[in-house]
Amino acid sequence: MSDVVLRAMRNEDLPEVAKLERTVFTDPWSEASFRNEIAGGRRSWIRVAQDTGGGAVAAYLVAWFVADEVHLGNVAVATGYRRRGLAQRLLDEMLDEGVRRNARLVTLEVRRSNQAAQGLYRKNGFYTVMIRRAYYQDNQEDALVMVKPLREAGRIPPLKGVRP
Repeated sequence: MSDVVLRAMRNEDLPEVAKLERTVFTDPWSEASFRNEIAGGRRSWIRVAQDTGGGAVAAYLVAWFVADEVHLGNVAVATGYRRRGLAQRLLDEMLDEGVRRNARLVTLEVRRSNQAAQGLYRKNGFYTVMIRRAYYQDNQEDALVMVKPLREAGRIPPLKGVRP
């Protein structure tokens, strides 16, 4: 396996990122949406994992830093790069940045059916605090809202009856 480096997403990454987005998600973002995030300044925090061997975008993460919170918007890993720890590396970098910026907590929405992503998030200290009914427009699937406190002021009680 060639090395993979994490770096800020650039405009020249957009065709590959948009293609990966369409491959991974049933309700994909447009290339223009990613372009807007690149131009988003301090609030938008977007990273790619780039294969140094061939230059391919192996994975990406989109997050927003708003006030004292981080919101994780998207994480995607290309099929040939899965099970290599790339999502974890991107998540670790985002969490470190949240601590550096003194954020209270990280929030995200994840499909109720996406057990793999939920497992990654739980492994990293996220837990479910609420359910957004019919959140996903493509199939009306519920989203679990998960939270990870980064400091004591970010603690929110977990939702009862749903796995931590």
